[in-house]
Amino acid sequence: MDFWLSLGFKGNPYVVKPLPGSEDGRELLVGRDVELRALLRRIRESDMHVVLEGPNGVGKTSLVSVATWVASEDFTRGRSQQLYLPLPEPLQVKEDAEEFVSSCYFGIARAFLEHEKTLKNAGRSVPRTKDLNLWLNSPVLRARGGGFNSPFGGLTGSAGIAANTSQGYTQAGFRSAVKRWLGDAFPDGSGGFVGLIDNLELIDVSSEAQRVMEEIRDPVLQLPGTRWVICGARGIARSVAATPRMNGVLSDPIDISPVPDSYIPQLIEARLRHYSVGDSASAPVSAKAFEHIYEVSHQNLRDSLSYSQDFSFGLEPEFFLESAPDEIESAAREWLASLAMKYERDIRLQPRMWRLLDDLAGIGGACSPGDHQDLGFNDRTHMRKNVVDLERFGLVTSSREESDQRRRSIEMTSKGWLVYFSRSRGLVNPTIPGLLPD
Repeated sequence: MDFWLSLGFKGNPYVVKPLPGSEDGRELLVGRDVELRALLRRIRESDMHVVLEGPNGVGKTSLVSVATWVASEDFTRGRSQQLYLPLPEPLQVKEDAEEFVSSCYFGIARAFLEHEKTLKNAGRSVPRTKDLNLWLNSPVLRARGGGFNSPFGGLTGSAGIAANTSQGYTQAGFRSAVKRWLGDAFPDGSGGFVGLIDNLELIDVSSEAQRVMEEIRDPVLQLPGTRWVICGARGIARSVAATPRMNGVLSDPIDISPVPDSYIPQLIEARLRHYSVGDSASAPVSAKAFEHIYEVSHQNLRDSLSYSQDFSFGLEPEFFLESAPDEIESAAREWLASLAMKYERDIRLQPRMWRLLDDLAGIGGACSPGDHQDLGFNDRTHMRKNVVDLERFGLVTSSREESDQRRRSIEMTSKGWLVYFSRSRGLVNPTIPGLLPD
């Protein structure tokens, strides 16, 4: 029998992927009402694009997805005259700005196809999509040697892949057509497509992220009928929004902090309730146990859900069905302690590196290169060498920040917090009933 169904659930209540833009997603977006209102207000009422910044795994993507759905529902139900519709999927920023611009236009073209019926029902202008649909969905063509042009950019070199160009689009012609379609479908103030530009921190130097965003300013951020939401880690998103060329284009960032601890029981109970198929569902990780996991992982919601899944799959289903709630909660705590100890055992670091991890945890888990003296280093280079080793074991993440030595660009990961939890508590190996063999 299906694992979750055997426990009384129709699906995985600890699913890690971002919440969908739907009624279900809105129901499961707990503890974010303030941020949701702020995001909706900026999408609807500002003429600048929105910037969100916050730690990895905090739920920025889910917030954007649900906000766009709410805006669309408000139009459908007559509560707003502005029609906002999502692009098919988030866009990942690339260092190659031209390639990234092409992916944005490609996403917009797909959005016209995906939302054709909705646009027509709303009385909006819709481009002739038959030929575009054939073009976008035709098999890719392979080329060797030379080069060719496509709506999404030219391709040269010894080998390459590009979409079918049989409809005769050129790059400039295609982009001009997309711009015209947007202007016709979304006159000023009437809404637009909402696109998510996610994970700005993938370009781990602020100056490079600034360069890319400045290069896409005119071809992408000035497009009519679009509202872009740019998401990134703290510091890098704000530094991009603050450049002179982005004045009047990007808004001051909205800070997305971790979901407050007080909302966590409500958040996980909403998930358990949503996925339950009856009153007798047996939750592997209760609200109380999830609170503990969330605390130990330093409020990383995504990783807390991932740990909850791993614990669920690590024990026999019969254990959850036959054990009392307090026994299951105790097993979850012991399993997390065992995982933390395993991580610590598998890591070999010099004493100075361990001290840096402990000191970093003592100041909240984040620092900037300029904090080297506070952490006992004579210079940034010496600290950087130790950070590299911590990063190699997945205990911290860092970016190659060249321009701003004050940005908190070194952060502990949830794995780092688990290892610190093991070290600081002096854990002993627990016995976990029902544990499946490795």
